Amino acid sequence: MADEDTAIASSANVEAAMQRELTTAEKQYVDGLLLRAERILVSRLPDLRERAEEDPTFSALVADIESEAVARVLRAPGNGIIRQEAEGNYSYSINLRVASGLLEILPDEWARLGVSRWRSVAPETDGYAAGRYGAIPPHWWFQYGWPARNQMSEEWNL
Repeated sequence: MADEDTAIASSANVEAAMQRELTTAEKQYVDGLLLRAERILVSRLPDLRERAEEDPTFSALVADIESEAVARVLRAPGNGIIRQEAEGNYSYSINLRVASGLLEILPDEWARLGVSRWRSVAPETDGYAAGRYGAIPPHWWFQYGWPARNQMSEEWNL
């Protein structure tokens, strides 16, 4: 598997994503862009490399996502500054999902890796008010705190 100085994806993966060979100018940037894409992934999945080493399917998925992120940068004309252009009767615009010019991981790619944007936090209280005042009616639980439990923890046996 890859070491810390190389990404899981390779320039061959980027060529496959682009469906063409890389130019000489593109080749000099690909490795650095792949490492940057991997750092973005590792920021939310710290065990990314370990999981990739253990599971070849996951490794291939990571390589696909990294190479697509880099391909979006390389496909963007004018380094992604130009989104649409018109001259006379001729005009065209760039599909930003395919050629944004930004090195980013799209939400659907995060989802394929099993990362979701939704999180839930359940407060943990020490039950001070319940201990001091006895039983608190359920409609006042939020004001006085419940005894370090909530509906979610009881349903999931936490």
